Amino acid sequence: MFRAIGAFVSRYPRRVLLFWALLIALCLPLAGRVGEVLTTDAGIAPGSEAQEIRRTLLREFAGNNNHQLLIVADADPEAPPEQRELFRERFAAALAEIAAQPFVANILDSATQGPLPLPELGEENASSAALITLNAQNKARVETITSWVRETLPAFEIEGLELFVTGSVAVEQEINAISAQDTARAERFGLPLSLLVLAVAFGALVAASLPLIVAVISITLSLAALFVMGQVFTFATFAQIVVTMLGLSTGIDYALFMVNRFREELELVGDPVRATRRAVETAGKALTFSGLTVLVALAALLVPPLQFVQSIGVASMVVMLFSVLASLTALPAALTLLGPRVNALRLTRLVPGSRSRHFWRRRAEAVTRRPLLWTLVGVAVLVTLALPALRMQVSFAGVRGLTQETDTRRAQMVLEDLGLDSLLQSFDVLIDFGERGFFHPSSVRATSEFSRRANGLPLVSQVLAPTETGGFPPLLLSGYYATQETALASPLADLVRATVSLNGRYALLRVFPESGITPLQAQTLETRLRDLVRQSDLDATIGGGFVIEREWASVLYRSFPWAVALVYLATFVLLGLAFRSIVIPLKSILTNTLTVSAAFGVITAVFQFGWGAPLIGLGGGFGFVETSVPIFIFAIVFGLSIDYEVFLVSRMVENHERGLNDRDAIVHAVSATGGVITSAALIMGVVFAAFLFSNVVLIKTLSLGLTAAVLFDATLVRLVVVPTVMLLAGRWNWWLPRGFAHLARRRPDLGHD
Repeated sequence: MFRAIGAFVSRYPRRVLLFWALLIALCLPLAGRVGEVLTTDAGIAPGSEAQEIRRTLLREFAGNNNHQLLIVADADPEAPPEQRELFRERFAAALAEIAAQPFVANILDSATQGPLPLPELGEENASSAALITLNAQNKARVETITSWVRETLPAFEIEGLELFVTGSVAVEQEINAISAQDTARAERFGLPLSLLVLAVAFGALVAASLPLIVAVISITLSLAALFVMGQVFTFATFAQIVVTMLGLSTGIDYALFMVNRFREELELVGDPVRATRRAVETAGKALTFSGLTVLVALAALLVPPLQFVQSIGVASMVVMLFSVLASLTALPAALTLLGPRVNALRLTRLVPGSRSRHFWRRRAEAVTRRPLLWTLVGVAVLVTLALPALRMQVSFAGVRGLTQETDTRRAQMVLEDLGLDSLLQSFDVLIDFGERGFFHPSSVRATSEFSRRANGLPLVSQVLAPTETGGFPPLLLSGYYATQETALASPLADLVRATVSLNGRYALLRVFPESGITPLQAQTLETRLRDLVRQSDLDATIGGGFVIEREWASVLYRSFPWAVALVYLATFVLLGLAFRSIVIPLKSILTNTLTVSAAFGVITAVFQFGWGAPLIGLGGGFGFVETSVPIFIFAIVFGLSIDYEVFLVSRMVENHERGLNDRDAIVHAVSATGGVITSAALIMGVVFAAFLFSNVVLIKTLSLGLTAAVLFDATLVRLVVVPTVMLLAGRWNWWLPRGFAHLARRRPDLGHD
């Protein structure tokens, strides 16, 4: 197959490049619209209790209670009294303007009769907030409303008064905008630095520029594909960033191998056509096998039944596919046309190589003199780096995952000062009173009793319930709640709309935790609420933000072992078939697991414990690691590690088959591949590190984990642990169980010759 591909692209290079040019021209406008189909909403675990509650709220409640906004006012605390009165008037005017819109179901503010301690902006308080429930049946409508509110608020601001809008959609909009900025910034820094590494590796600017072009092609086509698939499938915002990360790193790496092989062949045969064919047959075969192993590893992201994770898995697989295709067809076609001009704009008289090989030969000779010692040293370092991961805790950063320069984060800081930061992160207790309905006297009493007991639980700040009426006399309350009609005509109408379903069957109690509650404390409070439900004998279910996050994480980590098993099995089968060995794939699984574990240790140390956090723009640790990051790091790192494994071990196998003893085969393999592996790792490290200063903590965490893993893997693992372990294993590297020994005589050529 590869011989046929090489023959075709070298015979019709202009046609191949014309096809790619037309494809890019078609896809470029679509790639620019990919933001239209992206979302930061991680969704709800399918079949969960929280999902059932959300469906009921959507179906039964005014404004459906799924979509809420918080308007936050932050005034100058040093302003004179008359200025503070003006602040209050401006804030009230802004709320009146919003309340007049048809998309508002109700507003709870300092003037609303109810239990929420929303302070009035004025002489005593420099900050305030209002909770708005929207009449919006779909997310697109909420996005439009949020944008309108964000554009409207500045008209009511004056010097000393700032108004912010926050909420899940507002946070999502800011994350989308920041992610686009982060991607652009990473490309601005990553591309020039990658070009610098390539220029040093190749010694010529033309050769160095080709891998960058392949990477840009892969990213463009992948983003266009995401936009097309996004018409029927929801993609996470972070899919765009992962596409950029993998498109730049693997696209450049694969193209690096192809260009490097073409230049070697061109120097040997002098004919660009023959050099292209040979490069595709060898390097093309190798990068295709490598791409296949990465795809299999990324398939682990399809195992959890969570659309957020699966969408990033699909996006990652798409960009890998385009990286392989572009490196296998478009790049060889360009090389055929360039011919000797691939070495144009030389930076050195001679292409670097001999000095690099001599350097890595000395390193290999040093470690293979004492293989057991160096194996123990390498493993000890990796295990030490991995130790913090034993204490890893995962959670969702939410708005805390944004920098303090963003509006939603600033709004959250104001709410924290007010002790109201849980307003959009409550526990929702949905009580079903059946045919009796809420407005039956016994239902009102049961709701009141449950609310009273919930209010008394530790870690509870307040409860929003139809019976929490801010001190209304019981006699008045029973009169207002005689029927649904009298309730909606009473001063409690806004509270009723927010907490009682349209048909009167359901009552919604929102239990707000204390400010600054930790994920562990939230789990404790959820347990207490569930105990209270069982004791009350009410037909009630519990949902809300904290429950959604816990159930989502539970589904993810129940699936994680199956994802790991899939990757381990696929790695064992692929490498076992490739090298006709049992020991080599087992060794690969163990060393890759060490690499992943070390990366887990690094992100735990930095993001959970805060060690070295200021170095990457953090004030300190978060006390946890973002929930989804570990599985992303596992899948991506495991796949990329196989790339270096195949490249290095196949050279060892080749040298062994040529008659070299184990030590010489390993030394020759390391000296021949060490420079290329290091260059490839540097490029990947540069690309991943370009996202380290992202303004979104999930991206920052993923960036650090991938950067650390690639550097550990390409240096400590591939160039120390793997060679020494293989030397210690000796003839056991090639052992096969009885009945399979004949396979050793049919070892396939992976192209690294």
